[in-house]
Amino acid sequence: MARVAAIERGRSPIDVPGTLAWLGQRTVVGIDEWDGSTYTRTAALGRGAGRITLRAAGTTGVEVSAWSESALAAARPRVRHLLGLDDDPRPWLTAFANDPVLGPRVAEHPGLRMPGSWDAWEMCARAVLGQLVSVAAARTLTMRLAERHGRRLPDGGIVFPAAAAVAAGDLDGLGLPNARRDALRAIAELVASGGVDLSPTADPEAAQAALVALKGIGPWTAMYVRMRAIRDLDAFPAADLGVLVALADGSGKRPTEAEARRRGEAWRPYRGVATMHLWGL
Repeated sequence: MARVAAIERGRSPIDVPGTLAWLGQRTVVGIDEWDGSTYTRTAALGRGAGRITLRAAGTTGVEVSAWSESALAAARPRVRHLLGLDDDPRPWLTAFANDPVLGPRVAEHPGLRMPGSWDAWEMCARAVLGQLVSVAAARTLTMRLAERHGRRLPDGGIVFPAAAAVAAGDLDGLGLPNARRDALRAIAELVASGGVDLSPTADPEAAQAALVALKGIGPWTAMYVRMRAIRDLDAFPAADLGVLVALADGSGKRPTEAEARRRGEAWRPYRGVATMHLWGL
């Protein structure tokens, strides 16, 4: 089948290859893959389903390829959200330049963006499945969920299951502790019912409140959803271990969560971007 493609561009500086590689470290068999230069993922767009491919185009762009013109049109805003192509980095580059912790990191990697998500619900599920486990374990759990409830493509790929399918589906035997299984079902029910707005224009505070009200969904998971699903550039997981390690003093002493939160006040309204620099994308 012939494919169609278009170039989407962002404002310089932007590191598209770096963001694609970061996504590539989190691929799930059947859903997405990374070969070192091209990121490919399955998608249901409109009445069709297939694979979307992304590869860097020059220094500021990404080539988006799809199976039809309508699929390409539907994919383009998702790609811009996923890669942060609509961001203007100049304000945070200026704000972080003289910061003793962020300044050197920004100078080394000025094109870093905060990655978003292809689909907000999928991001929620991945966040819950990734609680208290390694990246590799999270990938395995996500694969099991997709294999059981996702939509199979003719080429063997799997479209990630809809929230309604997970809410109503059998979640036993996936390797999840009971509490996390129940949390996954609860967040699926919330999303499927429209009980939380996770769109790019959502109120981040309202979304976080709706999520943490669910049993088994803690502040870190809700904040990660704010970062990746909504792309709240000011989301700040102050208790995150990676953040605390990056903010340790010369002796290696880590700040408390309260101290990290106070430190982060200087980075508003871009604490989410600061977090990505602290994590070292």
